[in-house]
Amino acid sequence: IGLRELSGYYHHLKKGFDAMGVDSVFVNLNGNPFQYGSDHNPPFINLINHLSQKIGLLFFRNWILRIIWLFFLQNIISLFLFPWALFRYDVFLFASNSTFFFFIDLPILKLFRKKIIYVFHGSESRPVYLNGYVIKNDKRVSILTGIIVARIQKIMILIIDKFADYIINIPPQAYFHSRPFISWWMIGVPHERKDSNGVAAEKNGSSGNIRILHAPSKPEPKGTPIIRQTIHSLKNKGYSLDYVEITGRPNSEVLQELKKCDFIVDELYSDTPMAVFSTEAAFAGRPAIVGSYYIHQLEKDLPAENTPPSMFCHPDHLEEAMEKLIVDKSFREELGRKAKEFVMTNWQAIKVAERYIMLIEGTFPKKWLYDPNNIEYLHGCGLSEEKAKTIIAAFLKTGGEKSLCLSDKPDLEKMFVRFAASP
Repeated sequence: IGLRELSGYYHHLKKGFDAMGVDSVFVNLNGNPFQYGSDHNPPFINLINHLSQKIGLLFFRNWILRIIWLFFLQNIISLFLFPWALFRYDVFLFASNSTFFFFIDLPILKLFRKKIIYVFHGSESRPVYLNGYVIKNDKRVSILTGIIVARIQKIMILIIDKFADYIINIPPQAYFHSRPFISWWMIGVPHERKDSNGVAAEKNGSSGNIRILHAPSKPEPKGTPIIRQTIHSLKNKGYSLDYVEITGRPNSEVLQELKKCDFIVDELYSDTPMAVFSTEAAFAGRPAIVGSYYIHQLEKDLPAENTPPSMFCHPDHLEEAMEKLIVDKSFREELGRKAKEFVMTNWQAIKVAERYIMLIEGTFPKKWLYDPNNIEYLHGCGLSEEKAKTIIAAFLKTGGEKSLCLSDKPDLEKMFVRFAASP
């Protein structure tokens, strides 16, 4: 498993495989500030992970040093890791667009009849023109860079599509795939089961105000400024609120705050009803508000029985959703109970690991597959509708329709052109 960590996903998945007694190793060469914990690995792998974490954190804020780390120093480490892994493991589960040697390793793995699974989490597959975490404005330099990045994304995904046995992604970010993939929601977000005893007691010791938690990794695309404004508006209405905001802190601190809150506000412009932070809240029995333009397309792409419970609302209805959870205690607690029941039943780490084994053995239900030609969602993630239209229009003006890299999906391409031109 590797070669990076995304929101603790692979740390928890590894624990699921461990619980099943499946021999696995998690190699994490990507430093991040969130500290999800150590794993049961061979000592030299844990040493590599530890050193990579320390070095990666030193480079985390400097993009030039980060490129040096990601594209050069990590390949030196891979010279030793790859032969060891090649002759020890049968399945290679890659996070995002991870690779030992710029995808040269993929045909080698296929030559040795290894099974390859790629899991996508967002920015690595979502077209850059739909990604508020990457494109900040519609200035010409940003757009020209974005057009290049979109082309690189398309090429990398085509390579992965060619060599991977299975690809896991969510429909509203999977535009560039050329073949059906496994719906990310059908697999689930692995997480450890937490004993919630004592959570209520800890909450009862608070001020008595409704406590709302928001933990943005990147405040601007998460809609944090608007969330703050909404909190201010609700306080002006007379509601007694404690608003807690955590950014760039270890995951353990976020989990502690989850125990103290009544509900969380995850983000304003999401493309999934329950991402990792909402999943952590669900395991703690706390409901989540998730703003999204995807609310009208979700039921087309995901069966109701597989839809994780959250307060999934249009971004324009954020205040209404927050007010509902503030004033209606029974509704709030029931939504938290349903969310916890869903993740406890479906998304415990061992349950998700079992689904990966079904993939590996080829025994999974065919309903897990999704055809990218069915995608109709246009709004992206991390940006408002207005900003999405502006950026797409700037791409079209600068690079024409080909800049969208959707020539293999002409109907979808036309939908984006109409969307960008609409008022």
